[in-house]
Formats: sequence, C-alpha cells, structure tokens
Amino acid sequence: MDKIEVEFRKLVSWARLPEYDTRGAAGCDISIAIQEEMVLYPDEVRSFPTGFAMMIPRGYEAQIRSRAGMASKGIVVANAPGTVDCEHIGELKILLLNVTDKPVRILPGQKVAQMVFAPVVQAEFKVHDE
Repeated sequence: MDKIEVEFRKLVSWARLPEYDTRGAAGCDISIAIQEEMVLYPDEVRSFPTGFAMMIPRGYEAQIRSRAGMASKGIVVANAPGTVDCEHIGELKILLLNVTDKPVRILPGQKVAQMVFAPVVQAEFKVHDE
C-alpha cells in the first residue's frame, strides 16, 4: 500500500490526530476537539473543530466522509464528501448534520468522520466550435 507524508500541527493540547482502525483501512477516523458535550438538534448543521491543522502534499486531497457508525445514528457530514486540498492550511473543521427528528449528543473526543487521501488530477478545458 502506498503512503504519503502528511504533516500535522495540534492547535489545542487535547486534539487527537486521525488514526486508522485497521492496517487495511482506506479512511482514518477524525475526532472532534470540544471540551464539553454539545447537542445537535434535528436538521441542524454545525461546524465542529478538530483541533489540528495539516499540510497535504501537492497533488493530493483529503476527502471528509461520514462514518457508518455515526450515520446509523442520523449524524452525517453535511457536505460529504468534503474536499480539503493542499492549499488549505487552517484548522480542519467538520460540518455535521442531524438528519433525525431528535436531538443527538455530541461528546468530547468523539469520532465523527473519516478522512481518505487521494491523488488529484486537474482537467485542461478546451472549447470546440461544433
């Protein structure tokens, strides 16, 4: 399996870096960096901090996706798959959406999304007069 080097910087001491659950996992789990329990209400979209920033190598992107365990509870990544390109250098934040009809508790350090790295290919656009 090919690997790329992604540099991380913790912005708060309690931030957890992404981690793969298994050796063959395509996506690494992302935890949120909140210190108190929060409630996500039905149909609410809220941005949650991860407490870290990262530098993705040129030619790659990170795709932010819902975790199956969270989706089964009705919490999904609002813009999934969200794309983070190599030019994004600020804190990674996760947009969560509650698609249930009940409030859902979001806990400190909870794994809420997954991140998959992929190569980027840019298109060259050409106009044809036909």
